[in-house]
Amino acid sequence: MYIEPKNYWLQGGKVLVAEDEMLIAYDIAYSIEEAGGTLIGPVATLANARRLCASDQVDAAVLDMNLLDGNAEPLVSELRALHIPVIVNTAERLPLAFQSTLPDVLVFAKPTLPDALTEALGRRLRPEYLPENQI
Repeated sequence: MYIEPKNYWLQGGKVLVAEDEMLIAYDIAYSIEEAGGTLIGPVATLANARRLCASDQVDAAVLDMNLLDGNAEPLVSELRALHIPVIVNTAERLPLAFQSTLPDVLVFAKPTLPDALTEALGRRLRPEYLPENQI
C-alpha cells in the first residue's frame, strides 16, 4: 500500500494547538502546517482555546493538560463529545478517572517529537493516508 508524503497527513484539517510553553507550541504548529494542516492558535490558555473553538471549525486538537489558566480536562471532554480527535501532550500523568472516562484520547508524555503528534493526528483525521499496518 502507498503511504502519502507527510504534507498530506492533515490535508486541510483545522487543528487547535493549546500549549503554554511557546517553544513547544511553535514546534507543534510548524509540524501541523508542514503536514498540510490549517493551524488554529497556538494559545496558552483554556479561555483562548475555548474562544477559538467557538469562533472556528476545529477538526482536531493538540492540548497540553496544564494551561496557564487551568486544567484542559473539561475542554478535552467537550471536544470528544463532538467527536473531534484530541491528542494530549503533557508532562504530567493523567488522573485515572480521566483515563477511564476517555480511553480513546491519545496521550503523549513530554518531551514529544512534533512529527509524532502530527502523524497521530493524521491517523485520526486521514486514515487512508497512514494505514496502521504500514508504518
